[in-house]
Amino acid sequence: MKVYVIPADAHACGHNRLIWPANVLQKQGHNIEIVPPKKGSGFLAKTMEGSNGQEILTSIQMPEDMDVVVIQRPAHPLQPQMIDCLRQNKVAVVVDMDDDMSTIHPNNSAFQMYRPRSGSPFSWKWAAESCKRATLVTCSTRALLKTYAKHGRGMVIDNYVPQAYLNFDKPNTGCFGWAGTTNSHPDDLQVTGKATQQLVDEGHQLRIVGGDRKVQAALKLNEAPQMTGSMTLDKWALTIADTMDVGMAPLSPSTFNAAKSRLKGIEMFALGIPWVASPREEYRRLTREAGAGLLADHPKQWYSQLKALLTDEVLRKEQAEAGRTYMQDQTYEVNAWRQMEAWTRAYEMERG
Repeated sequence: MKVYVIPADAHACGHNRLIWPANVLQKQGHNIEIVPPKKGSGFLAKTMEGSNGQEILTSIQMPEDMDVVVIQRPAHPLQPQMIDCLRQNKVAVVVDMDDDMSTIHPNNSAFQMYRPRSGSPFSWKWAAESCKRATLVTCSTRALLKTYAKHGRGMVIDNYVPQAYLNFDKPNTGCFGWAGTTNSHPDDLQVTGKATQQLVDEGHQLRIVGGDRKVQAALKLNEAPQMTGSMTLDKWALTIADTMDVGMAPLSPSTFNAAKSRLKGIEMFALGIPWVASPREEYRRLTREAGAGLLADHPKQWYSQLKALLTDEVLRKEQAEAGRTYMQDQTYEVNAWRQMEAWTRAYEMERG
């Protein structure tokens, strides 16, 4: 069985869901080819203009050995047509979705890209249509499965982390912090209220991995915090480990966040960083399974939970150890078989 994997990008999204697990499976001997997400790669397609002015796919040139193709976030109007064409040729099509693109916050940098009639060639409606036509849909959360696999042809595959994360030597920094940018988290930091400023006033140092000029206002800080700025993916996890001893994962109570995965929490667990998170679905599940992680639903809880981790060394170490213990079998090296299981299932479904 030959599988072609087409990630949406070469950044975190593409690596977390497809590239890293595919790399593991390649090393295990599976016949997988990763198609680099860049201009000029992919399949050669021919189109024509229909009577209504809509672009119509007339043919697609695909590798002769293709049995399964895995596509991430297919939101272009030609992609549902491409899926039909592939399936007509007995190629199984797996669509992977890791966000509810129909409920993106208007201030999120991705909103205009996927909003219908925004001038962008992409739309969340075409992503939903692609999922309808796919052989199988894989999602990062159960909530997404309800959105994108109502037809019943779906599987949940959790996010995991590379084994290397567990091998990083975590230095003591004495700091607490957050990793991210308001470009993709426009309304999340606000749920912490003035908790971070209270902690800073008490002498605790706040650091941000990533960050931007809007972080200060979102956290209601008197002064701009120390921020690393944007960085490449290969430095992301190591920088988090070197930056903070206690982490934050705030998420506003929105429909979009109700479908968010546990990714930030398991990254910090793997690095030996105890954390406080908003009680969204996947973080509630993670704390139950790991026996670690603290939840906060309003500013007073954010202050008290962060304060406890920052001042109680025993609690902080217990949480860090429990988190890392849980992560021993939550890596791609241990779980990449789940992707292979889904792709094999799609192949068998397509071949009848």
